[in-house]
Amino acid sequence: MWKFIFENLGFKIVAVVMALLLWFHVATEKVYEYTKGFPVKILNTPEELILSQEVPEEVQVKIQGKGKELLKLLLMEQKNLQIDIGDFKVGENNYSFKPEEIPIPEGLDLRVEEILSPKSIKINLDRLIEKKVPIHSQITILPEEGYLLIGEVSLDSHEVVMSGPTRLVRKIKSIQTEKKMLEGVTEPISDQIGLALPEGYNLELSSNEVNFSADVQKAIGKEIPSVPVEVVNLPEGGKVKVHPDSIKVVIFGGENVVNQLTKDQIKVTIDCATVKRNKEAKLQPFVKLPPIVSLIRTEPDSLLVIIR
Repeated sequence: MWKFIFENLGFKIVAVVMALLLWFHVATEKVYEYTKGFPVKILNTPEELILSQEVPEEVQVKIQGKGKELLKLLLMEQKNLQIDIGDFKVGENNYSFKPEEIPIPEGLDLRVEEILSPKSIKINLDRLIEKKVPIHSQITILPEEGYLLIGEVSLDSHEVVMSGPTRLVRKIKSIQTEKKMLEGVTEPISDQIGLALPEGYNLELSSNEVNFSADVQKAIGKEIPSVPVEVVNLPEGGKVKVHPDSIKVVIFGGENVVNQLTKDQIKVTIDCATVKRNKEAKLQPFVKLPPIVSLIRTEPDSLLVIIR
């Protein structure tokens, strides 16, 4: 049996190849119908106008021709169905596709049988505008235990220029950063983060990223002695005696901030508006600190006041 198979093997291979070529020739001489998508490309958008709604990416077309011609079409570089909108106006413009517009390459004997889908499209144009919009951070910093975030996350730019269709751009009041959470932070941090583009067709930003920074410091406490006490709302003509006239202020905050803080940056007051003359009163002091520092306590926690 093997002798029969391999006998005149070259001749047999040639015969098989010839048979396949003959079959291919006969098959590709037949006429077929084929559905093909042609990408849509918009040309010559009028100056100062912009598409305000998406147009279909492609048009489905029924094509008829011999198999050989259809095969050539599939092997050739794809051509776009170009739509010239140079004369279109602001608003809705209707456009119907025509068989003669379908970009069948020259030299191919093919015929466009039918525009299948879509047969027509709406091309919406709006005026192109730009405006500055504020950027809002969606970055969360969670310091490691024993550390503090000093102030807030800072962005190096607080606004960005947005461009696009007038109807869409006017509705947008702000831009958000992407959401990001950083945990276990023990030192100052800086990085870039993307901006979240709002929903809407043909909207663009002048920058897609923004730099951010956050100051994270070790948390410490500190005692600041001999901070003078200031009296407010003293009755006209009255003389006041406060004991003691200075107090110790115990504060809490970031290491760098607390170590640089002096008593000149702390204001301690007592309000004498409710104190009656010639009577002793105990008042709690009010302590005003920089916003990034917290008060733990004062020593003493109340002061003796006498108004004469």
